[in-house]
Amino acid sequence: MRSIRQRLTLGLVTACLLLWGGGGVVVYLAVRAGLVAEFDQTLQANAQALTTLTKQSEQDIEFEFADELMPVFGRTNTPNFFQLWRADGTTLERSPSLRDRNLPRPAATTKKTQFWNLKLPGDQDGRAISIRFLPQMDDEDKKAAQSRSEVTLVVARHRDALDRRLNGLATVLLLVGASMAAVTVFVVSVVVRRGLQPLAQLAERAGMIDAASLQLRFPMEQLPAELLPIAGRLNELLARLEAAFERERQFSADVTHELRTPIAELRSLTEVALRWPDDAAATKRTLQEALAIALQMESVVTRLLALARCEAGQMAVRREPVAVAALVAELWESLAEPARQKNLIVTIGVPAEAQWEADPALLRGILANLLANAVEYCPAGGSVEVRFDGNELRVANATDNLSESDLSHLFERFWRKDPARSSGTHCGLGLALARAFARAMECDLKASLSSFTLTMTLARVSQS
Repeated sequence: MRSIRQRLTLGLVTACLLLWGGGGVVVYLAVRAGLVAEFDQTLQANAQALTTLTKQSEQDIEFEFADELMPVFGRTNTPNFFQLWRADGTTLERSPSLRDRNLPRPAATTKKTQFWNLKLPGDQDGRAISIRFLPQMDDEDKKAAQSRSEVTLVVARHRDALDRRLNGLATVLLLVGASMAAVTVFVVSVVVRRGLQPLAQLAERAGMIDAASLQLRFPMEQLPAELLPIAGRLNELLARLEAAFERERQFSADVTHELRTPIAELRSLTEVALRWPDDAAATKRTLQEALAIALQMESVVTRLLALARCEAGQMAVRREPVAVAALVAELWESLAEPARQKNLIVTIGVPAEAQWEADPALLRGILANLLANAVEYCPAGGSVEVRFDGNELRVANATDNLSESDLSHLFERFWRKDPARSSGTHCGLGLALARAFARAMECDLKASLSSFTLTMTLARVSQS
């Protein structure tokens, strides 16, 4: 398969050659037409001169030809030829150069004046003119006028000189065309190579980029206009890749951080149990603590797996009518006591007849995370509100430790406002998992400083 440079070079060279070839043909045809017209004018002048020598008398047609006045018709080297016929087809006169040979006589039905190419005596190329005319006569000779009839004159001459000039012109045009073709190939190759040099530099720059150098960008200051959109899109792609790799690196660090502490605790508990194996009470406490740590680690791994399935589009979604009010009431039962202990003011405004077409398990996971998050982070004595409005469910709570800069991080994995990650019950995956579930159901989950809003597609909202 040809490269872009080869295709461009071939295309430009072909276009130039066609242009030069077409121009050469036009020049050749124009000059050829001019030379042939000049040749024909000479032929016609010779023929007209011969017509003036033809006179009609009472007895016959007279032709007053003198060899010394027109030596071209008698010379032995490339002579001219003429032949004159009466109306009945008999030869009136022929040039000395013809001897006893004849020139072709046009039919009486042809035009009075015509030119054509022919083979001259001696099998040489020539060109001829034929003229049919009435011989001259004296004005007083009335008897001659009565017998006056049309005669036919054919004059022919060698076209060697004309052919030499045409062949010379064709040779010059061919040499010029070949030279121009060679120059065109060289110039086009150089121009295309230089024109594609920025593309080669762009490719070389791209070859330098790997996972460790995603911060590099393609310079756009000296690129031609045709490559600016490509470089811009590549820079945008690199920015997205850099952000994605950074998220993955941060994710790996977060997973390591989350699992390092429980693993260290398990190791410590195991070492203590092995040191005093006879203390049954201590062993029981150790096993209970190890079970709690294992459940915490299982929760982290389970949520990570769910996130991975959602992001890979492998989460199976089944839709059925879900009573939103009943689901919110069920989830709130486990949160009522923590809310009471914090003296929270709770308002739940979800109509009993509200229904959504949704996956029950995924919707349960989203609402459980939003409600638990509201109770957990609402300050003591604050308020929690759940409002339903057709295709939107809003969970709002008072907060005193979030800023606008935190909103872009709320749905990140393992992100928590507490940089020390001191909470043992939250690992920072709840909101990330909630958004992943929402996207799997083709819903929209947005956050503000005081609330989260889950928006369901209107086509999946129904009220009984």
